[in-house]
Amino acid sequence: MFLANIPLNIDWQQILLHVLNLVILVGGLYLLLYKPVKNFMAKRKEYYEQMDKKSNDNLENSEAIKKEINERLKNLNAEISQKKTTVNKEIEDYRNTELAKASKEAEDIVKKAMADGNLEKERILASANEEIKNLVCEATEKLVLDSTASDAYDQFLDKALKGSDKDE
Repeated sequence: MFLANIPLNIDWQQILLHVLNLVILVGGLYLLLYKPVKNFMAKRKEYYEQMDKKSNDNLENSEAIKKEINERLKNLNAEISQKKTTVNKEIEDYRNTELAKASKEAEDIVKKAMADGNLEKERILASANEEIKNLVCEATEKLVLDSTASDAYDQFLDKALKGSDKDE
């Protein structure tokens, strides 16, 4: 009854009930809202930290791969240059070989053409000589026949005139 004589009409029992209600409300809200939200936020934070860690790892891996690729490119460029010089040398050797073959073939063709030309020249000269001989023979025959025929005709005429002079 100590509580009943409280001045200002304060009922301690009501206050204790309100405090108990407040503690239950705060405990319930803590269990129902604060703790799940806090757990959710912790999980979310952990998820994003893992994503950040993965992205950093991926970035490091990609930079390592980039360095390796750049190194390979440098080696590849050197290898390409080396192969290019090798191929150019092979091409030059092949070109020289083909030029030598072509020169030899050209010389053979020129020699054959010269031989064929000389044979043709000899054949033409022989043909021309034969033709000249034939022409000379014909001209000689004509000259001989013309001079002989005209001489024979002149002799005939002379004899005929002499014979006619005797007949007179």
